[in-house]
Amino acid sequence: NKIYEKQFVHRNSLLTDLFENIHVRTVYHLFITILIGLFVNTAVYDYLKYGKVVLGLKLIKLSFVKLHIALLAWFGYFTCACLAYFSFKLWANYRIFLPKLKQVHIWDLLWLVILVGYYVCSFQTAGYVVTVFELPPASSAIVVFEQTRFLMKIHSFVRSNCPKVLHHKPHDDNKLILPEFSHFLYFIFVPTLIYRDAYPKTKKINWNFVCCCFFETVAVVFFFSFVIDRFLNPSVQDFGIRKYTVNEIILCIFENTITGVLILLSNFFLLLHSWQNLFAELTRFGDRMFYRDWWTCTDFSGYFRKWNIIVQDWLYIYIYKDFHETVFHNNAILAKFAVFGISAVVHEWIVTYMLGFFFPLLFIEFLFLGSLFNFLGGAPKTAVFNILFWYALSFGAGSLATMYAFEFYARMNAPIENPTLKDILIPRFLTCECIDYS
Repeated sequence: NKIYEKQFVHRNSLLTDLFENIHVRTVYHLFITILIGLFVNTAVYDYLKYGKVVLGLKLIKLSFVKLHIALLAWFGYFTCACLAYFSFKLWANYRIFLPKLKQVHIWDLLWLVILVGYYVCSFQTAGYVVTVFELPPASSAIVVFEQTRFLMKIHSFVRSNCPKVLHHKPHDDNKLILPEFSHFLYFIFVPTLIYRDAYPKTKKINWNFVCCCFFETVAVVFFFSFVIDRFLNPSVQDFGIRKYTVNEIILCIFENTITGVLILLSNFFLLLHSWQNLFAELTRFGDRMFYRDWWTCTDFSGYFRKWNIIVQDWLYIYIYKDFHETVFHNNAILAKFAVFGISAVVHEWIVTYMLGFFFPLLFIEFLFLGSLFNFLGGAPKTAVFNILFWYALSFGAGSLATMYAFEFYARMNAPIENPTLKDILIPRFLTCECIDYS
């Protein structure tokens, strides 16, 4: 496979360009109208039945409890990232003055061990904060997502600048030039995980666009909470209190197909469009291709490549490319397995600490199904296969949402006192005796 280099150019997000078309913009307005209708309908229902309007606000409040702890953890990771920059400069500047090659090797090895130790401690501290302070899902998500983002940024910075240092000769007339701290800070906040010494920038900040992205972000958070509270929870929240028949569980999975795709689309629009464009505009970052036209896919191999370009580029450049060229000596298949394996482990780690329990469905999906679909190749680019892809995507998202919800309520409604390692690893969904097999 041909290895490509990431090129940053001025370009908008695909939806931003599509919304310039009045017909597509009308579809966008139609979705907003439908959402308003859902909110109004639910508000009237809540008021007439319960005497108060909820609209998912309770779930938001519960999910963001102890937000201050999450923000303190974020500040801690930000501080560590800054220390990583100065540590890198210390390593780079001091190694030039070491007189012997053996001393240079020892110096390099020492800092490599420190870097790996930082990676390990970074994951451990995030898990510690989430577990010890018993953070709810949203606050936990801030901690684990940001910890992972900072780690990926630091790896990108170190990996991109190491060759400059290693190839620099002690008696070279050209001075070793390392990135300024201001540029490192800029890299920390721009919506890309790929380090470059320069990025394309817009001339000024469009504050109207910033406000639009901000309000979209807030609206989607409310909608996400609304969907879970209104459609997902009612069908599964009694699990662990009463027994569910196998037919009920199967019915819940199929009923939540639409719920699953709403959750998936909400996550996409929130995390990959509105949030990224918000920070891109605030930092005047010019390259806003955070995703491609994944909705036109007819197979999952194309979907995995187009869904999240930010992470996809990082995995390609720093995992696939390095493993392909260095570790597996141009073996593309093993390099791809490394990508799927690392991606599966990190995704599962994030979900485990975000939800507070181990339930490795996402790990199985990424490692096994993701690898399988990738090696099966593409499907014909026809309308029929696009429809089949959308149904499979909706069913998969709904199944994941339903099963994770069942496990969540099984552990909440039927907890185990002093759980052992076995109790933690084996799904409570299967051991709480809440499934009627008769």
